[in-house]
Amino acid sequence: MNTPPADTHQPSCRDLVGALAQNDRRAAYAALALGATTAAEVAEQAGLRPSAAAMALQKLVEVDIARYDHGERTYTLLDETFRLAVRAEVRVAGRAGGDGAGSYFRRGRLTSIPGDRDVRSRVLDVVKDSFEPGTPYPEAKINAICGEWFDDWVTLRRALVDEGILRRSESGAIYERA
Repeated sequence: MNTPPADTHQPSCRDLVGALAQNDRRAAYAALALGATTAAEVAEQAGLRPSAAAMALQKLVEVDIARYDHGERTYTLLDETFRLAVRAEVRVAGRAGGDGAGSYFRRGRLTSIPGDRDVRSRVLDVVKDSFEPGTPYPEAKINAICGEWFDDWVTLRRALVDEGILRRSESGAIYERA
């Protein structure tokens, strides 16, 4: 099974729907699902011009729906992308119509840190999954991970420590997920 790289943020359900909102992209996706592996095969099976197939495939790769193997010059669907996006959506929005946390995320990034303690806890719980339990992280790595989530990475790091999600060593140089 092909899975997206673990070190990148997964596309959201909104990103995936947006990527597949265009007819050529849906046709390219369907051709890949039916066994096409090259741009020429996708163009033929989907009934697309080669340039349209190439553009559609490029977008599918950009949003991690498909992967391109440069050596083989082939495309494969990433089987886990949709499942991971739905799992993240359920986690952020909640199963029963939302828990308020989802409005703080856009394109897989935080827009702000909520003031409401309950919502803040749910938002930070999503970010928590970026850190492996029992793994020591130098401050520079924590800053980089927080920066992937939020432009004000210092505030996010502080919130994670204040909420007890991350523990900081006495020297302040090493962090670990609580």
